[in-house]
Amino acid sequence: MIGITGATGGIGSGVIRHLLAAGRDDLVALARRPEALPPGVTARRADYDEPPSLTEALRGLDTLVMVSSDGTAETMTRHHRNLIAACAPDVHIVYTSIIDIAPDSRFYYAPGHQETEALLADRPHCLARTSVFADFFASTWLDLPRNDAAAGELALPLGDGAPGTSLVAREDVSRALAAAATARVEGVVDLTGPEALTGDQIAAAAADALGNPLQYRPIDDADYRTRLAADGEPDWLIEAYASMFRSVREARFAAAPGDIERLTGTPPTTFAEYLRR
Repeated sequence: MIGITGATGGIGSGVIRHLLAAGRDDLVALARRPEALPPGVTARRADYDEPPSLTEALRGLDTLVMVSSDGTAETMTRHHRNLIAACAPDVHIVYTSIIDIAPDSRFYYAPGHQETEALLADRPHCLARTSVFADFFASTWLDLPRNDAAAGELALPLGDGAPGTSLVAREDVSRALAAAATARVEGVVDLTGPEALTGDQIAAAAADALGNPLQYRPIDDADYRTRLAADGEPDWLIEAYASMFRSVREARFAAAPGDIERLTGTPPTTFAEYLRR
């Protein structure tokens, strides 16, 4: 049986959809609110903060697609510890990590992913290291007036020119995770977009797909943090966003094209294609 955590989220639900399409009928969807899941798949309640629920939810699995938790770094790390501790030692775990995993990374979430990868080291596992999600980037920075996108400007600390970031669609990540779970892939795979895009290229793709003029304007880290604080964002989220863009400027999210085509037989979607769809 293959279990999928975060089954009501974008990645987890996509993995389930692709596995069902491939003919798998031995799936267990794991969620804090299993009643929110659609019919047709076995659903079990799994609350990251209730270890007994995890032990019961993971019963009988031989493979687990472990979609990373979110929230504060402390919350994410605690959730991962609890889940791995409740998992039988012979279960093959496919874990969504990040490509910015180097020990010297200053990205807010990097230490949590480093710890989780270390916890998986002596278990059967596949580390599916993802880049920045195209869906997340579009919904966070192309749809909000505070970033002046509606006024034709994308003002972000992406740097001026290369290296860029390899934005990857959640749908492509879901396809790759389903393939990795089915084949019980071992080791590390990089799940990225097909190319690293600069701020100018992101703005151009968005302008073309959305039919609205959009120009990229680089801003510095301090200015960006000030803008987020003025919007009332909590300190942890300011650090998460700002440190992510710092990693982008340091080429830590630029790797491309990654392993999606090798795993699935289909190349990853470009950012422009994602926006058009």
